[in-house]
Amino acid sequence: MTSLRRSLPSANAIFVFEAAARFLSFTRAAVELNVTQSAVSRMIGRLEAHIDAKLFLRTATGIELTDDGRQLYHAVTGSFQHIEMAIEAIRARHGDAGTVTLSLSSAFAMHWFMPRLDRFQALYPEIDLRFQLVRGEPTGPVEDVDFAIRYNFPRDADHESWPLMAEKVLPVCSPAYLADHGPLVHGTDLGRHTLVHLSGSTRIPWTRYLAEFDYPSPAGSRSLTFSDYSLVIQAAISGRGVALGWWHVVAHELAQKELVPAAPEVLLTGDHYYLVASNRRPLRNPAILVRDWLLAEMQELRDKILSE
Repeated sequence: MTSLRRSLPSANAIFVFEAAARFLSFTRAAVELNVTQSAVSRMIGRLEAHIDAKLFLRTATGIELTDDGRQLYHAVTGSFQHIEMAIEAIRARHGDAGTVTLSLSSAFAMHWFMPRLDRFQALYPEIDLRFQLVRGEPTGPVEDVDFAIRYNFPRDADHESWPLMAEKVLPVCSPAYLADHGPLVHGTDLGRHTLVHLSGSTRIPWTRYLAEFDYPSPAGSRSLTFSDYSLVIQAAISGRGVALGWWHVVAHELAQKELVPAAPEVLLTGDHYYLVASNRRPLRNPAILVRDWLLAEMQELRDKILSE
Protein backbone atom coordinates (compact mmCIF):
# COMPACT_ATOMS: atom_id res chain seq x y z
CA MET A 1 0.00 0.00 0.00
CA THR A 2 2.96 2.31 0.62
CA SER A 3 3.95 1.80 -3.03
CA LEU A 4 0.40 2.54 -4.19
CA ARG A 5 0.27 5.79 -2.20
CA ARG A 6 3.49 6.89 -3.84
CA SER A 7 2.02 6.06 -7.28
CA LEU A 8 -0.81 8.57 -6.88
CA PRO A 9 -0.75 12.34 -6.43
CA SER A 10 -3.58 11.92 -3.90
CA ALA A 11 -6.08 9.27 -2.85
CA ASN A 12 -8.86 11.33 -4.43
CA ALA A 13 -7.22 11.07 -7.86
CA ILE A 14 -8.38 7.49 -8.36
CA PHE A 15 -12.03 8.39 -7.65
CA VAL A 16 -11.87 11.31 -10.07
CA PHE A 17 -10.28 9.11 -12.73
CA GLU A 18 -12.91 6.36 -12.29
CA ALA A 19 -15.81 8.79 -12.70
CA ALA A 20 -14.26 10.48 -15.73
CA ALA A 21 -13.49 7.13 -17.38
CA ARG A 22 -16.97 5.75 -16.65
CA PHE A 23 -18.75 8.76 -18.13
CA LEU A 24 -16.06 9.63 -20.71
CA SER A 25 -16.85 13.16 -19.68
CA PHE A 26 -15.10 15.52 -17.26
CA THR A 27 -18.32 17.54 -16.98
CA ARG A 28 -20.51 14.59 -15.93
CA ALA A 29 -17.80 13.37 -13.55
CA ALA A 30 -17.72 16.83 -11.97
CA VAL A 31 -21.51 16.76 -11.42
CA GLU A 32 -21.32 13.36 -9.73
CA LEU A 33 -18.40 14.40 -7.53
CA ASN A 34 -19.89 17.84 -6.79
CA VAL A 35 -16.82 19.72 -7.99
CA THR A 36 -16.10 21.94 -10.99
CA GLN A 37 -15.16 20.62 -14.41
CA SER A 38 -11.84 22.42 -14.20
CA ALA A 39 -11.09 20.67 -10.88
CA VAL A 40 -11.60 17.30 -12.57
CA SER A 41 -9.40 18.32 -15.49
CA ARG A 42 -6.63 19.51 -13.15
CA MET A 43 -6.74 16.29 -11.10
CA ILE A 44 -6.54 14.14 -14.24
CA GLY A 45 -3.61 16.25 -15.42
CA ARG A 46 -1.82 15.76 -12.07
CA LEU A 47 -2.44 12.00 -12.24
CA GLU A 48 -1.12 11.76 -15.81
CA ALA A 49 1.95 13.77 -14.89
CA HIS A 50 2.54 11.68 -11.75
CA ILE A 51 2.51 8.35 -13.60
CA ASP A 52 4.03 9.83 -16.78
CA ALA A 53 1.33 8.45 -19.08
CA LYS A 54 -1.61 9.82 -21.01
CA LEU A 55 -4.89 8.33 -19.79
CA PHE A 56 -7.30 10.25 -22.01
CA LEU A 57 -7.27 11.45 -25.60
CA ARG A 58 -8.86 14.88 -26.00
CA THR A 59 -10.87 14.90 -29.26
CA ALA A 60 -13.14 17.39 -30.98
CA THR A 61 -16.19 15.49 -29.72
CA GLY A 62 -15.04 14.71 -26.18
CA ILE A 63 -12.55 12.36 -24.54
CA GLU A 64 -11.51 8.75 -25.05
CA LEU A 65 -9.43 6.38 -22.97
CA THR A 66 -5.95 5.53 -24.19
CA ASP A 67 -4.67 1.94 -23.93
CA ASP A 68 -3.03 2.91 -20.62
CA GLY A 69 -6.28 4.50 -19.49
CA ARG A 70 -8.28 1.37 -20.30
CA GLN A 71 -5.82 -0.80 -18.40
CA LEU A 72 -6.05 1.41 -15.32
CA TYR A 73 -9.85 1.68 -15.58
CA HIS A 74 -10.31 -2.10 -15.64
CA ALA A 75 -8.06 -2.45 -12.60
CA VAL A 76 -9.85 0.31 -10.71
CA THR A 77 -13.39 -0.92 -11.43
CA GLY A 78 -12.45 -4.46 -10.39
CA SER A 79 -10.97 -3.19 -7.15
CA PHE A 80 -13.96 -0.94 -6.43
CA GLN A 81 -16.33 -3.88 -6.99
CA HIS A 82 -14.42 -6.04 -4.53
CA ILE A 83 -14.47 -3.22 -1.96
CA GLU A 84 -18.22 -2.73 -2.40
CA MET A 85 -18.87 -6.46 -2.03
CA ALA A 86 -16.73 -6.60 1.12
CA ILE A 87 -18.61 -3.67 2.65
CA GLU A 88 -21.96 -5.30 1.78
CA ALA A 89 -20.82 -8.55 3.37
CA ILE A 90 -19.67 -6.77 6.53
CA ARG A 91 -22.94 -4.88 6.83
CA ALA A 92 -24.94 -8.04 6.23
CA ARG A 93 -23.16 -9.91 9.01
CA HIS A 94 -24.37 -7.27 11.46
CA GLY A 95 -28.05 -7.42 10.56
CA ASP A 96 -30.78 -8.61 8.27
CA ALA A 97 -31.50 -5.30 6.57
CA GLY A 98 -30.67 -4.66 2.96
CA THR A 99 -31.83 -4.91 -0.64
CA VAL A 100 -31.97 -8.24 -2.48
CA THR A 101 -32.05 -8.20 -6.27
CA LEU A 102 -33.86 -10.91 -8.24
CA SER A 103 -33.79 -11.53 -11.98
CA LEU A 104 -36.89 -13.40 -13.17
CA SER A 105 -39.50 -13.46 -15.89
CA SER A 106 -42.17 -10.78 -15.85
CA ALA A 107 -44.87 -13.48 -15.76
CA PHE A 108 -43.37 -15.20 -12.70
CA ALA A 109 -43.02 -11.86 -10.92
CA MET A 110 -46.63 -10.91 -11.67
CA HIS A 111 -48.42 -14.20 -11.08
CA TRP A 112 -46.22 -15.94 -8.49
CA PHE A 113 -44.36 -13.29 -6.53
CA MET A 114 -46.86 -10.45 -6.33
CA PRO A 115 -49.59 -12.51 -4.61
CA ARG A 116 -47.05 -13.43 -1.93
CA LEU A 117 -45.39 -10.04 -1.52
CA ASP A 118 -47.50 -8.94 1.46
CA ARG A 119 -46.66 -12.17 3.28
CA PHE A 120 -42.96 -11.73 2.57
CA GLN A 121 -42.94 -8.11 3.74
CA ALA A 122 -44.76 -9.06 6.95
CA LEU A 123 -42.05 -11.62 7.71
CA TYR A 124 -39.08 -9.49 6.62
CA PRO A 125 -39.99 -5.78 6.79
CA GLU A 126 -36.30 -4.87 6.87
CA ILE A 127 -35.57 -6.44 3.45
CA ASP A 128 -36.29 -4.57 0.23
CA LEU A 129 -36.70 -6.51 -3.01
CA ARG A 130 -35.55 -5.24 -6.38
CA PHE A 131 -36.76 -7.05 -9.51
CA GLN A 132 -34.94 -7.22 -12.83
CA LEU A 133 -37.58 -8.49 -15.25
CA VAL A 134 -36.83 -10.71 -18.22
CA ARG A 135 -39.25 -10.84 -21.13
CA GLY A 136 -39.79 -14.33 -22.52
CA GLU A 137 -37.56 -17.20 -21.50
CA PRO A 138 -35.64 -16.55 -18.26
CA THR A 139 -32.09 -16.63 -19.57
CA GLY A 140 -29.05 -14.38 -19.31
CA PRO A 141 -26.18 -13.58 -16.93
CA VAL A 142 -26.65 -13.55 -13.17
CA GLU A 143 -23.48 -11.79 -12.00
CA ASP A 144 -25.14 -8.44 -11.23
CA VAL A 145 -28.00 -9.81 -9.09
CA ASP A 146 -28.27 -11.79 -5.86
CA PHE A 147 -30.45 -14.48 -7.43
CA ALA A 148 -31.91 -15.35 -10.79
CA ILE A 149 -34.56 -17.84 -11.80
CA ARG A 150 -33.24 -19.55 -14.89
CA TYR A 151 -34.38 -22.27 -17.26
CA ASN A 152 -32.07 -25.31 -17.61
CA PHE A 153 -29.12 -23.40 -16.14
CA PRO A 154 -25.90 -25.40 -16.76
CA ARG A 155 -23.92 -26.47 -13.70
CA ASP A 156 -20.49 -24.87 -13.42
CA ALA A 157 -17.93 -23.86 -10.83
CA ASP A 158 -18.83 -20.17 -10.99
CA HIS A 159 -22.45 -20.56 -9.85
CA GLU A 160 -24.51 -22.21 -7.17
CA SER A 161 -28.03 -23.39 -7.98
CA TRP A 162 -31.05 -24.81 -6.19
CA PRO A 163 -33.77 -26.78 -8.03
CA LEU A 164 -37.06 -24.91 -8.02
CA MET A 165 -39.41 -26.96 -10.17
CA ALA A 166 -39.74 -29.33 -13.06
CA GLU A 167 -41.29 -27.78 -16.15
CA LYS A 168 -44.98 -28.66 -16.42
CA VAL A 169 -47.32 -27.21 -19.04
CA LEU A 170 -51.11 -27.62 -19.04
CA PRO A 171 -54.07 -25.87 -20.68
CA VAL A 172 -55.89 -23.54 -18.26
CA CYS A 173 -59.00 -21.41 -18.38
CA SER A 174 -61.40 -19.70 -16.00
CA PRO A 175 -64.15 -21.76 -14.29
CA ALA A 176 -66.77 -19.70 -16.17
CA TYR A 177 -65.13 -20.43 -19.52
CA LEU A 178 -65.01 -24.15 -18.71
CA ALA A 179 -68.71 -24.13 -17.78
CA ASP A 180 -69.65 -22.38 -21.04
CA HIS A 181 -67.36 -24.17 -23.49
CA GLY A 182 -66.37 -27.41 -21.82
CA PRO A 183 -62.87 -28.94 -21.71
CA LEU A 184 -60.62 -29.89 -24.60
CA VAL A 185 -61.90 -33.30 -25.73
CA HIS A 186 -60.18 -35.94 -27.85
CA GLY A 187 -61.91 -36.82 -31.07
CA THR A 188 -63.78 -33.52 -31.41
CA ASP A 189 -62.78 -30.37 -33.25
CA LEU A 190 -61.65 -27.31 -31.32
CA GLY A 191 -63.96 -24.91 -33.16
CA ARG A 192 -65.87 -23.94 -30.02
CA HIS A 193 -62.69 -22.88 -28.24
CA THR A 194 -60.56 -19.74 -28.31
CA LEU A 195 -56.86 -20.54 -27.89
CA VAL A 196 -54.68 -17.79 -26.40
CA HIS A 197 -51.23 -17.66 -27.98
CA LEU A 198 -47.87 -16.04 -27.20
CA SER A 199 -46.45 -14.41 -30.30
CA GLY A 200 -42.95 -14.91 -31.58
CA SER A 201 -40.77 -18.00 -31.49
CA THR A 202 -42.32 -19.95 -28.61
CA ARG A 203 -40.54 -23.03 -27.32
CA ILE A 204 -43.80 -24.85 -26.53
CA PRO A 205 -46.58 -23.55 -28.80
CA TRP A 206 -50.13 -24.88 -28.89
CA THR A 207 -49.29 -27.08 -31.90
CA ARG A 208 -46.69 -28.98 -29.87
CA TYR A 209 -49.00 -29.54 -26.90
CA LEU A 210 -51.92 -30.72 -29.07
CA ALA A 211 -49.72 -33.04 -31.14
CA GLU A 212 -48.13 -34.48 -27.99
CA PHE A 213 -51.51 -35.78 -26.80
CA ASP A 214 -53.12 -36.50 -30.19
CA TYR A 215 -55.63 -33.66 -30.13
CA PRO A 216 -57.04 -32.52 -33.47
CA SER A 217 -55.60 -29.60 -35.38
CA PRO A 218 -56.57 -26.20 -33.95
CA ALA A 219 -57.34 -24.89 -37.44
CA GLY A 220 -61.02 -24.32 -36.66
CA SER A 221 -60.50 -22.56 -33.36
CA ARG A 222 -60.50 -18.83 -32.73
CA SER A 223 -57.33 -17.27 -31.38
CA LEU A 224 -56.04 -14.39 -29.31
CA THR A 225 -52.35 -13.53 -29.52
CA PHE A 226 -50.26 -11.41 -27.16
CA SER A 227 -46.57 -10.48 -27.11
CA ASP A 228 -46.35 -10.72 -23.30
CA TYR A 229 -47.01 -13.94 -21.39
CA SER A 230 -48.55 -12.11 -18.42
CA LEU A 231 -51.32 -10.93 -20.77
CA VAL A 232 -51.80 -14.48 -22.05
CA ILE A 233 -52.52 -15.64 -18.50
CA GLN A 234 -54.67 -12.59 -17.75
CA ALA A 235 -56.80 -13.34 -20.81
CA ALA A 236 -57.41 -16.86 -19.51
CA ILE A 237 -58.28 -15.57 -16.02
CA SER A 238 -60.81 -13.14 -17.51
CA GLY A 239 -62.54 -15.95 -19.44
CA ARG A 240 -61.36 -14.98 -22.92
CA GLY A 241 -59.99 -18.38 -23.86
CA VAL A 242 -57.71 -21.31 -23.04
CA ALA A 243 -54.01 -20.65 -22.47
CA LEU A 244 -51.04 -22.93 -22.05
CA GLY A 245 -50.03 -22.47 -18.43
CA TRP A 246 -46.55 -23.07 -17.12
CA TRP A 247 -47.24 -24.58 -13.71
CA HIS A 248 -44.75 -22.44 -11.78
CA VAL A 249 -46.44 -19.30 -13.17
CA VAL A 250 -50.12 -20.28 -12.79
CA ALA A 251 -49.89 -22.38 -9.60
CA HIS A 252 -51.26 -19.55 -7.45
CA GLU A 253 -54.28 -19.02 -9.72
CA LEU A 254 -54.89 -22.78 -9.77
CA ALA A 255 -54.78 -22.92 -5.97
CA GLN A 256 -57.17 -19.96 -5.73
CA LYS A 257 -59.50 -21.49 -8.38
CA GLU A 258 -59.12 -18.43 -10.61
CA LEU A 259 -57.89 -20.90 -13.21
CA VAL A 260 -58.75 -24.56 -13.70
CA PRO A 261 -57.28 -27.23 -16.00
CA ALA A 262 -58.96 -27.26 -19.41
CA ALA A 263 -57.65 -30.76 -20.18
CA PRO A 264 -56.37 -33.65 -18.04
CA GLU A 265 -52.98 -34.02 -19.75
CA VAL A 266 -49.91 -32.27 -18.31
CA LEU A 267 -46.86 -31.95 -20.55
CA LEU A 268 -43.69 -32.86 -18.63
CA THR A 269 -40.80 -31.66 -20.76
CA GLY A 270 -38.00 -33.07 -18.61
CA ASP A 271 -36.57 -29.57 -18.24
CA HIS A 272 -36.19 -27.68 -14.96
CA TYR A 273 -36.04 -24.21 -13.46
CA TYR A 274 -33.40 -23.23 -10.92
CA LEU A 275 -32.64 -20.49 -8.44
CA VAL A 276 -29.10 -19.41 -9.35
CA ALA A 277 -26.46 -17.26 -7.66
CA SER A 278 -22.98 -16.27 -8.76
CA ASN A 279 -20.13 -17.42 -6.55
CA ARG A 280 -18.45 -14.07 -7.27
CA ARG A 281 -21.15 -12.31 -5.25
CA PRO A 282 -21.08 -13.46 -1.59
CA LEU A 283 -24.47 -14.46 -0.20
CA ARG A 284 -25.43 -11.85 2.37
CA ASN A 285 -27.76 -12.70 5.23
CA PRO A 286 -30.77 -10.92 3.67
CA ALA A 287 -30.22 -12.89 0.46
CA ILE A 288 -30.08 -16.16 2.38
CA LEU A 289 -33.40 -15.32 4.03
CA VAL A 290 -34.97 -14.57 0.64
CA ARG A 291 -33.59 -17.80 -0.82
CA ASP A 292 -34.90 -19.95 2.03
CA TRP A 293 -38.31 -18.25 1.95
CA LEU A 294 -38.68 -18.69 -1.80
CA LEU A 295 -37.70 -22.37 -1.69
CA ALA A 296 -40.08 -23.00 1.22
CA GLU A 297 -42.96 -21.22 -0.54
CA MET A 298 -42.44 -23.29 -3.66
CA GLN A 299 -42.32 -26.52 -1.67
CA GLU A 300 -45.49 -25.59 0.24
CA LEU A 301 -47.29 -24.87 -3.02
CA ARG A 302 -46.17 -28.18 -4.54
CA ASP A 303 -47.42 -30.04 -1.45
CA LYS A 304 -50.77 -28.23 -1.55
CA ILE A 305 -51.39 -28.93 -5.24
CA LEU A 306 -50.42 -32.60 -4.88
CA SER A 307 -52.69 -33.08 -1.88
CA GLU A 308 -55.79 -31.87 -3.72
